[in-house]
Amino acid sequence: KNRVDEGDYVPVSFDSIASLTWPKATERNDRANWSSEDTAIIARYEGIPVMVEGYLAAATESGPESTNCHGVSNELSDWHVSLVKNAGEDRTHAIVTETTPRVRPDHKWSLDLLRAIIENQERVRISGWVFFDPEHPDHIGKYRITLWEIHPIMQIEVLQGDQWIPLDDLAN
Repeated sequence: KNRVDEGDYVPVSFDSIASLTWPKATERNDRANWSSEDTAIIARYEGIPVMVEGYLAAATESGPESTNCHGVSNELSDWHVSLVKNAGEDRTHAIVTETTPRVRPDHKWSLDLLRAIIENQERVRISGWVFFDPEHPDHIGKYRITLWEIHPIMQIEVLQGDQWIPLDDLAN
């Protein structure tokens, strides 16, 4: 969750991430308690640098998390950015993607800018790392479609005309 390195992002379809499966025994279970077989299943995909296109459905500040020292300020919290396949879909169909306080200082991103993209229904391309978050099976069908995430987000681009423009360039 706390990585800050760049990768050679592989273009993958929204459905490729949304349809990844996971062992039920990993849900709400500490990784240290997973079987070696379950660990190997998750390891096949976790940590792959991906680039996924879609639309944003929500952008919210998360609550305190152990990985962020239980901080409550914007500078110490992740932002949950819900990525959906089709314009106008709600978060029940979303892949959760997250910005982290370790990556954001390298960018000009803001929640207001992300919310403007949501309002304008602009197509986006998210680049980051595939991550499995077993803590939220109760969120499936409410705030997400899968426990697989793109976390952390390393780049956000917006399609304008036929060109992908980094969100940083739109923040000027």
